[in-house]
Amino acid sequence: MMWPFRKATDQESGRTRRVERLGVRIAESKRLRPLSLDPDLIAVAMERTRRRTVAGLWFFLALGLSFTTTGVHAFLAGDAGIGDPVWWAAWTVEPMFAGLLILLLNFEAVILAHGVAPGHHWWTRIKRVLLGATLFMNVVPQLDPARFQLGSLAVHLIIPVVVYGLAEVIPVIQARSRQVVMQGYADAVQHDSPAETVATEQQTAAAPAVAEPSIPTTPAVAPGPVTRAPRLPAHVMDALKRVRDQAGESGDGFTPADVQRVVNVPDAMAAAIHADLITT
Repeated sequence: MMWPFRKATDQESGRTRRVERLGVRIAESKRLRPLSLDPDLIAVAMERTRRRTVAGLWFFLALGLSFTTTGVHAFLAGDAGIGDPVWWAAWTVEPMFAGLLILLLNFEAVILAHGVAPGHHWWTRIKRVLLGATLFMNVVPQLDPARFQLGSLAVHLIIPVVVYGLAEVIPVIQARSRQVVMQGYADAVQHDSPAETVATEQQTAAAPAVAEPSIPTTPAVAPGPVTRAPRLPAHVMDALKRVRDQAGESGDGFTPADVQRVVNVPDAMAAAIHADLITT
């Protein structure tokens, strides 16, 4: 007999089923928020997205290159018949160009994923020559008045341009994905470093003082607070060492500003990391 009364009381106080469901969702969201900010989870999600994106772009890039192969063959073979060796050799030109381009892009993507740029003017030139030659050999056969079609000309003009765009975008995706992962790790290190410093200071203050024999010394000025270099992940240290070695080879000199370009840390912490790398 008391149950209807208790139910009415809950409704009057606002404790409805909808409120309970929303409360459960809010509690779940509070537990998911710190997990979603975990740098390792961000790295795993970013790597999964990068692989799917790059695999799809490579697939469509291969389709575009297979389409341009027919245009290059029409340009080179001309009126040659199937019994002419030129007709067969014309099929190998575009696959050769595509193979060279794919090898260059694959290597560029790998080194950019480790924070290293090709850094040579011929790297861009050879990609432009390969794709420019493909564009030229696809467009010229479509300009023949006997076979001119505006739609065919547009397709043979647009697809090589799209292929060139994909060739430039794939390495950028690799580099930006690594930048997102490294930024997540750097933010985590910057967030954890003050807590580690405070814990170290507390341990030092709690340690019992050991009496030492008094030795007359000259008065000295008390040093200021010293910022310790934080513990960075191994891949972050590898990237910093590569930047240090490149700066040494180029003669520009390794500075704390170079550290901050790799890891987003304050000036004092960047100076401590710089000093640690210089001593090693």
